[in-house]
Amino acid sequence: MDGSGFLYRAFYGVKQLARRDGFPTNAIFGFLKMIRKVVHDHKPEYLGMVFDAGGPVFRHGIYPEYKANRQAMPDDLKAQVPVIRRLVSAWNVPIFERGGHEADDLIATLARAAERDGWEVVVVTGDKDLSQIVSERIRILDPGKEQWIGPAEVQEKWGVPVERLTQAMALIGDTSDNIPGVPGVGPKLAAGLIGQFGDLETLFARVAEVSRPALRQTLSDPEVARLAWLSLRLVTVDDAMELPFEPEALKRRPPDREALRALLTEMEFLSELRDLDRWAPAGAERVTPPGRTDPCQVPGDQSAGGITPPGRTDPPSDPLEPTGELPGSGYRAITDAATWAGFLERLRLRPAFALDTETTGLDPSQAELVGLSIAWRAGEAWYIPVGHVPEAAPDGQLARERVLADLKPILEDPRIAKHGQNSQFEYAILRRYGITLTGIGSDTMLLSGLLHGQTRRHNLDALALAELGRQTISFKEVAGVGKKQVTFDRVALSEAVPYACEDAEVAWLLTERMAPRLAEVPSLTRLYETVERPLIPVLGEMELAGALVDRAALERLSEDFSVRRAALTRQIHDKAGLEFNINSTQQLGEILFNRMGIKGGKRTKTGFSTDVEVLTRLSEEGHELPGLVLEYRGLTKLQSTYTDALTAQLDPRTGRIHTRYNQAATLTGRLSSSDPNLQNIPVRRPEGKAIRAAFIAPPGSVLLSADYSQIELRLLAHLGDIPRLKAAFEQGLDIHAATAAELFGSAPDQVDAEARRLAKTINFGLIYGMSPYGLAKRLGISVGEAFNYMDLYFSRYNGVKAHMERTIRFAREHGYVETLGGRRCFVADIDHTNRNLRELAERTAINAPLQGSAADLIKLAMIRLQRALRDAGLKSRLILQVHDELVLEVPETELEQVRSVTRDAMEQAMNLSVPLRVDMGVGANWAEAH
Repeated sequence: MDGSGFLYRAFYGVKQLARRDGFPTNAIFGFLKMIRKVVHDHKPEYLGMVFDAGGPVFRHGIYPEYKANRQAMPDDLKAQVPVIRRLVSAWNVPIFERGGHEADDLIATLARAAERDGWEVVVVTGDKDLSQIVSERIRILDPGKEQWIGPAEVQEKWGVPVERLTQAMALIGDTSDNIPGVPGVGPKLAAGLIGQFGDLETLFARVAEVSRPALRQTLSDPEVARLAWLSLRLVTVDDAMELPFEPEALKRRPPDREALRALLTEMEFLSELRDLDRWAPAGAERVTPPGRTDPCQVPGDQSAGGITPPGRTDPPSDPLEPTGELPGSGYRAITDAATWAGFLERLRLRPAFALDTETTGLDPSQAELVGLSIAWRAGEAWYIPVGHVPEAAPDGQLARERVLADLKPILEDPRIAKHGQNSQFEYAILRRYGITLTGIGSDTMLLSGLLHGQTRRHNLDALALAELGRQTISFKEVAGVGKKQVTFDRVALSEAVPYACEDAEVAWLLTERMAPRLAEVPSLTRLYETVERPLIPVLGEMELAGALVDRAALERLSEDFSVRRAALTRQIHDKAGLEFNINSTQQLGEILFNRMGIKGGKRTKTGFSTDVEVLTRLSEEGHELPGLVLEYRGLTKLQSTYTDALTAQLDPRTGRIHTRYNQAATLTGRLSSSDPNLQNIPVRRPEGKAIRAAFIAPPGSVLLSADYSQIELRLLAHLGDIPRLKAAFEQGLDIHAATAAELFGSAPDQVDAEARRLAKTINFGLIYGMSPYGLAKRLGISVGEAFNYMDLYFSRYNGVKAHMERTIRFAREHGYVETLGGRRCFVADIDHTNRNLRELAERTAINAPLQGSAADLIKLAMIRLQRALRDAGLKSRLILQVHDELVLEVPETELEQVRSVTRDAMEQAMNLSVPLRVDMGVGANWAEAH
């Protein structure tokens, strides 16, 4: 029974009833009638009453304006609430309530728990929001209308099935609860939209398909999308709270006659008092079930009878108040079962908290969990050690298996927000222990990346200093440095606790500081909520999956590189006429420009420059030694960076490479990979292809490579609205041949290789803001010719130059440029007095929206693809991402289905004015598939 709903229904349903002294009794009388009617008419075997506890709930943390339109409870009703609670208690009906949650959440949780245990459940309420929980075993009885509501009635009333009801409710909003919804969308229109698209995600991904122009324009607004997603979180009830379902505590017992008699007498309900023997037979007294001190008590609620004292908004008194016995006031460890049990009760009440893990290393595929730290207010945090060596935790610690089992329901609850710094690591490490971290909230590293780009560092220590003016404890302070550094499991608790607790507390404080700033920028908020945050588990799964590598193939390559380097060393020494250290730039410069007398050397402070540009120029001029040195350097880098390094980084248990993907490491939002970096393998060199060939599929599977075709040129056509470029892509033409045809006035099928090469260089050069001087250098032509080619290009592709000029103006006005997803790419030096720096900034401004939009696109594609694979129940999985390419490991039996799923996920990830095209390849190894 929805007690809070009954309060208002009773108050407004019975008019002008009061005692002789003027105390209002209308709500009490109406409430009594309602309980009696339910019990008499429906004779429930088990019965419970749920009330709102009062005070802020977790939804206020999501949206402070939640229910801001609600008027305060009328004074006459407020005065009757304590008596109504006495009335319910006299009826021997247990009361459930919990601070931080609403009655709807408790009702939903209890109903779901009973349903799972095979019970038939009736929810007595007039609240339409609870329609979202009905099922074949859960029905609603509206006591005012005497109406039964099940799945069929929900479908009839709302026009959508129960499982999609919250999606429609999010679009409609609720003025009484101040839930924004989408402007102009009522129940009928919402039902039509959800019927067509299924859910919010699909609707906003395919908004171009909305037929009504005005509605399409409304839905295209990022702020509208943000409010719709916000509304979804607000309207969805929390049906997974930690509440025990104990049928015996709910078993209906006869009312307490004496308590009822006293209450009826006090309220002057004389007719009800005369009728007491009929509806409350003699001999029925209150019985407390075995094993419980009070059937109304909800775990975690310390108040008598489970009733929250009026006016209390916080959870009950805290048994874990900081004692100050550890360094860092307000930090403490939890090492005993009793404290842990009390802490868990508090944690379950939290709508949000900050989480940090401590491990034996930084590779989540191999590191062991040492402890977890949790915080939800300033100055306080708790550390739960679970993996320290005995000498580091002499007083003992809780068993890791027990702690994780207790935390699993909380960490997997999507309605409890878990804030943190680099949540991707937390996700991956917990996933290895069987926990799927759900409800990821604010990741402070990603918030900083979105707000500040590469204008600052985003690690926790740097953010604490920049945002909070706080110098944090460094890892080396507690673990040591160099050869003396120990893993965290060997750090004594006296040092581990302040270090770990500070990490969690700072993450909480940073969230409080940065999340509101992000919310002030709707485009960034939407980017975080629809791209960056959903990508966290996708990347975590990819890192854990890793890519299978043929160790023997790498070792053979490494040996081959060593042999070839030795041969090159002999050739270089022969050409130089003496032996020297090829890796010494000073010795090489001395030989090239002094001993051999080659002209054109550029002196630096330490000698002659021998960088790639210099050696390439000398090689093109016909000097043999510089070319040999370039080849030697290339092989050295391939061997040290890839064949040797990859072999060393193979997981000995799985034979896989587990690269780490970084979301906040680049100007444009492109993912970077590290430990090892797999994104810079030179695919055009035979050696690079040989390295890729060492990445293999396991037996019975293949690798599928899916690569966006010419994505940045397509984005240029879309962003710049370039008609001829659009037409070429619409017609499926070879864009470089089409460009050559435009430039030289020939048919695309008559373009020769040289003309296509020139056109390709211009196409890609413009994307990177190449100047005529750069183009001349790249093509080996005069600057005048380069100017002519670019003028011709701009005249044929009308709009390109205007787009570039608009972009540079925007950068000058704002200090940043934007991607299609709303990411801000900050451009320094755009007004610098130094011409070289200014022109570099202009080239960056031109390229960043294109490269950044491509990054937004591939991230969206990864999210869609991962979800599609999961929803289809496929075993195929994403294992690698390199720029515009995704690589999947696919069982041969799933290949054709995965081809289709991948193409759809990638080509439908964004709605552009030009078609997206994905090139696919399949092979036993990465080189074959690419």
